[in-house]
Amino acid sequence: MSLAQQTTPSQVVVERLRTTGLLEDQKWRRGDDGSLEMWFWCDVGDPAKGRFIPVVGKDPGELFAGLQYSGLLQMFSLVNHGNGDLLGMTDANQHFRALGIGIEDVELRQFLALPMPAFVGRLGRAELLDRLLAIDVLERRACRSAIVELQGLVRRDEVPAVLRERAARAMAAMRGEPVPPRLRLASAAVRLPATFDACVVIEHGKLPDLSWLNAAGQRAGALVTARTLERAGGGECSLAQLNGLVRQTAKAGELPFAIAHRLGNVRLDHSCFVISLQAGPDAPVALTWQAAGAIDAEGWAAAGLSGDAAHGQPWFGGTLAMAADGLFASTDRSQSQPRPELVEKFGLLRDEGSAVRAIVPANSRLWGVWRAALNLPFADRAEVRIVCGDPATIVVSVAARDEAGAAAWSQRGKELLAELRQWLDERAPVERFDAPTTFALFDALFAAELHAVGSQATATITLTGMTAQKAQAIVEELPWMNG
Repeated sequence: MSLAQQTTPSQVVVERLRTTGLLEDQKWRRGDDGSLEMWFWCDVGDPAKGRFIPVVGKDPGELFAGLQYSGLLQMFSLVNHGNGDLLGMTDANQHFRALGIGIEDVELRQFLALPMPAFVGRLGRAELLDRLLAIDVLERRACRSAIVELQGLVRRDEVPAVLRERAARAMAAMRGEPVPPRLRLASAAVRLPATFDACVVIEHGKLPDLSWLNAAGQRAGALVTARTLERAGGGECSLAQLNGLVRQTAKAGELPFAIAHRLGNVRLDHSCFVISLQAGPDAPVALTWQAAGAIDAEGWAAAGLSGDAAHGQPWFGGTLAMAADGLFASTDRSQSQPRPELVEKFGLLRDEGSAVRAIVPANSRLWGVWRAALNLPFADRAEVRIVCGDPATIVVSVAARDEAGAAAWSQRGKELLAELRQWLDERAPVERFDAPTTFALFDALFAAELHAVGSQATATITLTGMTAQKAQAIVEELPWMNG
């Protein structure tokens, strides 16, 4: 039996993924242009006839084609970077392991202490991003012992400015010192339609660390694929199948790094999403997105993604305009226009300490949809505020038409929670056992405080101990994560 024909029980593959996160021993290298490459042979059927190929394609079309291998979590991680940036969403464990760089604190510190390369060309840019990612990992771990290496980077004139600035920011965060403020949208520049159905404002720096999302989604994809192979192939995976699977799963984990390398890094600071319902089965919802942040816009502009969005990704026939300090995108080529009076009216940019604020105005067409589906009372406005931290809080406030309306909202909220609890209790015995962390989240929902004061109805949900580890546990308890 040739090596290509040898098989491994799929259950062994699944258990190895669970314990080590690996699919097989794999040969990797960095290409001359800085791309991560792997030894690929499943298409020729013979390991000896394989060759090194990029894990993620090089041109924009291939880059965004990589999204087809990404699950919902990976696609979400490409536009929502939590309190970090696009580069930080890379699966750092996989990336550094493939390059032969240790992922432990002391190993990353040693990596940062090495003599600096020239940082010239595509290869040099990849080597620069490696160091930015290493700093990001050490900061997330609050590795104060790395301050020694970070100080060394800050003091060296030959170190690129972006690397010195990143090191200085990480040092300040580790020491509990003020970090440079993030950018904010200006009320005079926020583009809005004359009317809208909902608006969501996000202060990204107040979001939690979401850097684990991509790796979790990658692991989910690998598990689903392995189990599909198990069911379809008699419980055996050939080494050729594993080689192809490695590339698919590695592509998802490496995609943020590849996009930052080929097009440019993106850090979002302040976003405003505007949602408008519209007639038509093809696009029942129109969405615009305006954001302030730090963007390597030159690379994105060179890729030809400004104007009509290319490849239908992620804006279906819409527009995308990127600049060094922000972006504007729409799904329907709508440009809207600055409307500072609406920004002021709804307090869209008011800093209340929330990471997320959602506003539904009185004239929103969503009210008709919700009243029909949930039998909700009438209201003049609703707002949701999410504050991250420990405890995290979710506050839903509804401006009713009068005191009786606020009391009706409070009562209907209690009824909906009771209905949800009954529905879950009918299915709870198995699910509670399989997903204890998720059901603890539901318990917090059922403990919500609902009350009405005057014409205002409010529901407050308090989440204690909602750490990144607990959030990751909830994701991993999802049914599609476990076959």
